[in-house]
Amino acid sequence: MKVSLVDVDGHHYPNLALCKIAGYHRACGDVVDWYQPLFSHPDKIFASKVFSFTPEFQDYAPNDPMPVRGGTGYNLEELPAHVENIQPDFSIYPDSIMRNRRSGNLQAFGFLTRGCVRSCPWCIVPKKEGRIRPVSTIEDVAQDRKEVVLMDNNFLAADPVFVEDQLDRIRYSGIRIDFNQGLDARLVSTKNSQKLASCEWVRFIRFSCDTKEMIGPVKRAVRLIREAGCKREIFCYLLVREIGDAEERLRALVNLGITPFAQPYRDFSAGTEPTEEQRKFAAFSNLKGGKLCLKIKFNEYKKWRR
Repeated sequence: MKVSLVDVDGHHYPNLALCKIAGYHRACGDVVDWYQPLFSHPDKIFASKVFSFTPEFQDYAPNDPMPVRGGTGYNLEELPAHVENIQPDFSIYPDSIMRNRRSGNLQAFGFLTRGCVRSCPWCIVPKKEGRIRPVSTIEDVAQDRKEVVLMDNNFLAADPVFVEDQLDRIRYSGIRIDFNQGLDARLVSTKNSQKLASCEWVRFIRFSCDTKEMIGPVKRAVRLIREAGCKREIFCYLLVREIGDAEERLRALVNLGITPFAQPYRDFSAGTEPTEEQRKFAAFSNLKGGKLCLKIKFNEYKKWRR
């Protein structure tokens, strides 16, 4: 059988689901390629989209089969277990996509855990993945690569025995990691902060500060990690909904020496786009590592930009 793949979001970042589909079908002896309407002539097409706002891929040849669509940009369905549990085939993407531009190292991508214990109203993870559970080990995800991007949504919420074991394995293996969805600052403890501090990181240790109530936990988590001896740069996602609230959080993070990354709120369930004001605030927050907020308020910045 010939299988063709469509990365609807574009080939800018590896789509893990497509890598697993490729791994499964190649293990079955099937031929797998990227879909080309004029040349592929596949028996089956898989199209994956992560972001609901990505324009639909329309360029399917008239006589080709209808694509099997999946990913959060389409629906909340997960891959079948026999595909989900297979090793992803990263070779479908060129090395230029899989390589860290700063270090030059090839990276692996995957999950140690799935699900989350939180029920944040802006997040689809609990609906799609359910409660937190281990799904893999660092060795299985890494596939002998020395840099691993982990896409867990709340790794620290897993069983502490599993968390500590994986952090120990990461440390002893010398693998450099990036929890690119962020860690839950509320779950950083004296014990796990020492293990986090002992790991090698691709670049940042990442947290999220999506409400004012998170300022205290983030401050505490940073203190514990610093006391454990880690000097790694701290990065924090900043959800932008109400501007005044977001500006208070922004200023608090910058005063803590944290690099913020503001993300305008987007309601995926209703298809609501961020407002122009939210977009402008995100641009303001992300300038100069957020430090502009210590010199000028957002309303003053808007007047100056005019």
